[in-house]
Amino acid sequence: MDTYEGCSEAFPGGKTFMDTFRDDQYANERQQNLYFPFALHKEWMFASWLLCLGISLTAIDSLLLLDSLQDIYLSFHAGKQLCARAEVLPSGPTWLYEELMPEGPIKNSVQLFYHRPIECLQSLLSHPLLSQHIFFVPHKIWTSAAKICCIYDEWLSGDRAWNI
Repeated sequence: MDTYEGCSEAFPGGKTFMDTFRDDQYANERQQNLYFPFALHKEWMFASWLLCLGISLTAIDSLLLLDSLQDIYLSFHAGKQLCARAEVLPSGPTWLYEELMPEGPIKNSVQLFYHRPIECLQSLLSHPLLSQHIFFVPHKIWTSAAKICCIYDEWLSGDRAWNI
């Protein structure tokens, strides 16, 4: 792979997601328990499943009251406690909300939910699983050492990016 010389470079030094994760107020607890704020891996898996279901807190409360779950150790016994534990986990960009009243004959206002684009980009660029897949430097990928045939798999590997 050849990279374009003389273009901008990225320098290390910014905080990654993991840096932020290690520096927060619960870092010591996570050193003792990898699944903090949950007690065990199984509890973390169960809590993750419950939260991803999208069911109400009342439905979670009903589920947690089932006799078959009474013999299982859980550090939460109600939907509110589960949500409180989930709030402790590091989060990405926050959702924002605005209520808009468009001009014209409309009965209800429009609800707009959105993220701040800069926060989204910061979150993506600092994510450790994505860092090896994000490039900002034009490059050419060759099929062989003879550099006869070029592979074009994204815009930055194309001739236009190279010729800017």
